[in-house]
Amino acid sequence: MESDQQQTLERHISVAEILMAIGSLQNGKAPGPDGFPSDFYKVFANKLAPLLCMVFAEIHATSKLPQTLSQATISVILKKGRDPQKCESYRPISLLNVDYKILTKVLALRLEKIAPSVIHEDQTGFIAGRQSYFNTRHLFNILYSDHSVDVPELIVSLDAEKAFDCVEWRYLLAVLRKFGFGSGFISWIKTLYSMPLSSVRTNSTVSEYFALHRGTRQGCPLSPLLFDFAIEPLAIALRTDKGITGISRGGEVHKTSLYADDLLLYIANPEESIPRMLELLSSFGSLSGYKLNLGKSILFPINQLARDWDYSKFPLTVEKKSFAYLGIKITNNYNTLFRYNFSSLLEKTEADLARWSALPVSLAGRINTIKMAVLPKFMYFFQMIPLFLPKVFFTKLDGLISSFIWNKKCPRIRRSKLQRSKSEGGFGLPNFKYYYWSANIVKLPIWLRTFKENRGPLWSIMELTADLPASPVSFMCASLPITKKMSFRNPVIINTLKIWFQCRRHFGFQRTLVYSPISSNPFFQPALNDFGFKTWQRKGIVLFTDLFVDGSFMSFESICKNFDIPKSHFFRYLQVRSFAGKHFTTYPIQPLPSTLENCLQSQPTTRGQISQIYNQLHHIDPTSLSQLKHSWEQDLNSEIPEEIWNTSITLIHSTSICIRHSLTQFKVFHRSYLTKAKLARIYNSSDDRCPRCNHSPATMSHMFWSCTALDRLWDSVFKTFSYLCGRKIDPNPFTTVFGALPNTEGLNSYQTNAIAFLSLLARRLILVKWKDDRPPSFVQWVREAMMCLQMEYLRYNIQGSTGKYYKMWAPFITYLEGLPFT
Repeated sequence: MESDQQQTLERHISVAEILMAIGSLQNGKAPGPDGFPSDFYKVFANKLAPLLCMVFAEIHATSKLPQTLSQATISVILKKGRDPQKCESYRPISLLNVDYKILTKVLALRLEKIAPSVIHEDQTGFIAGRQSYFNTRHLFNILYSDHSVDVPELIVSLDAEKAFDCVEWRYLLAVLRKFGFGSGFISWIKTLYSMPLSSVRTNSTVSEYFALHRGTRQGCPLSPLLFDFAIEPLAIALRTDKGITGISRGGEVHKTSLYADDLLLYIANPEESIPRMLELLSSFGSLSGYKLNLGKSILFPINQLARDWDYSKFPLTVEKKSFAYLGIKITNNYNTLFRYNFSSLLEKTEADLARWSALPVSLAGRINTIKMAVLPKFMYFFQMIPLFLPKVFFTKLDGLISSFIWNKKCPRIRRSKLQRSKSEGGFGLPNFKYYYWSANIVKLPIWLRTFKENRGPLWSIMELTADLPASPVSFMCASLPITKKMSFRNPVIINTLKIWFQCRRHFGFQRTLVYSPISSNPFFQPALNDFGFKTWQRKGIVLFTDLFVDGSFMSFESICKNFDIPKSHFFRYLQVRSFAGKHFTTYPIQPLPSTLENCLQSQPTTRGQISQIYNQLHHIDPTSLSQLKHSWEQDLNSEIPEEIWNTSITLIHSTSICIRHSLTQFKVFHRSYLTKAKLARIYNSSDDRCPRCNHSPATMSHMFWSCTALDRLWDSVFKTFSYLCGRKIDPNPFTTVFGALPNTEGLNSYQTNAIAFLSLLARRLILVKWKDDRPPSFVQWVREAMMCLQMEYLRYNIQGSTGKYYKMWAPFITYLEGLPFT
């Protein structure tokens, strides 16, 4: 560890760090034994942070925790299908006090900045800038590339028994000293682990507190990083031991791949390597507490020599077809990954949706079920497995989802409208194909950056150097259709490119991308045969975009000056200029980057990048609401101003936090309710007259606005609105149908929000009496409003914002008190 890194860890805890730690806490989590949840600390953060700072300073000075900070409650949850009479059948969940979490979060935030430079890149668990898919890409690049024909090659998947709970503290402290941690940080760890206490909650019974003597604390923000440091000596020993032969790929030897305690070993020459590996694991376990679970550890042969080898003398299970790693079924053939993973997940999803269909859940609830219970499972596979999926896969998946959300009835709203974000008038139904593309596109910026900077994650380097001289980046940026045959033998590269091409074709992005490389580019033949272009690459001219400055193609003189290119390279300049003129239609002006090209410049390892790319894909091909707007204008016989239309879209989900209310307005806005007029168009014999006034035809606008039977209701409602606004508000279709006021000048947000909410309740009552011959009354509307206001008060009270409640609703309540109800 560098001295400046050590100083970062050693400095005194500040109030700013405590506030940052409090801000990172998740809401709604169960509290520890003291009963104070994270929400309490967040609400009073500014008052508590200085006090906590003083407490933490005293802890550091005395090397002693207050008793409550050392306590935890363990709640046990029975594992599915396990014997409830056995202790090992229960999963322990440790609930720590939040003040302890704040302290350890401060230390964790410091440590996570240092960990990437200290922990080897083979370890991806809980390290900033590293993702779990790094491990599977690394694994796939070894497993599915050309194998050795001289020595047996195999993968060893090691499973540790309760790895986090078995770490010996003396060993952990010794490791931290060896890595160069200072006395101050080590003192913090000693204090935190001096006498931790836990009790076990079984139903309503809580045991006495008992002391813990080893293991990193479950639920502690610092625990995962401490474990990474604890297991790193084992990884170092395995990598450096000459008695263990690794697998060679692309001129590099590969031995280890870790995600926290999930350890993969890439081994050749098993006769010598496996005994030495077991010996090292035994020695490491005697020091650290690490214990290998032999029953769950797997040997997986890669090549034919390894499959034919006899492993009977080793205490490990041999699997020759598949094994599980990080929730993925790894198979011996790339083509069977689909059957073992995506196909089985699709079948399970079909069974789940069929089982859930019988539940009395609304359309909104069913969409949320898809978002929370189905999408995460597919997203995990999309991220972890670079496998080309045909459109028929998504057609079947979309069919299952459509059948579920509409409860096997005919859909009333197009799926593309449901897939719009809530802020754009949709319901946020996931577009699985777009998520699939986004999860795979996010890897391409890593390819591009690795190519340009000549450094990056190991898996990226392996893929870019697998089949030189051609680089995958050159095909990634080439115009479509591809005119050169892809000579790549690595199926990971081929499938990644096929996914990218599928996405580009869908959105019509066929042209050559400005990020095309100059060297290693079969579409720019001169660079393949002329090593002089390598000089350009070393000087910083790597991609064609590097030849543009201030939006224009550089002259040869500018290139020589800016990049120190020799004058003798003028002919090479003519060659690149000719390529640019042929492939970039705006030459000599730099092409404006498309949305997909912008995706290639994203920060792929930062949080939320897949969602950002997903949103960008939606904006490339947005579902237009212009036809819907035109239908409303025809129905209302009035032009809808753009401002009111945009407000109407916003009000769909912002009017009320009640999902049923949002669904009601969503269906009104998208005209999905069946009116008599619509039924008459479907069934010739159906009557199209309004059940209230016998007017023909009973369209959407008639049912909500122009029906004469509604006049008394709307007159009374708009008198209420006039009182709330302090000026006359005339009845109008925009407020009755959408909840939007034609003129909001001089009105505050409390007034406009109250009117939107109250008008929505009126529409809901109209829908309740949709087929009745009598319209809802003003009294019924008042009752509905007062019932909803009770829930609104509870909502604001929970948020500690009762003042906002009274600002919005006190005028309405005052108005009702003055009415002569009988």
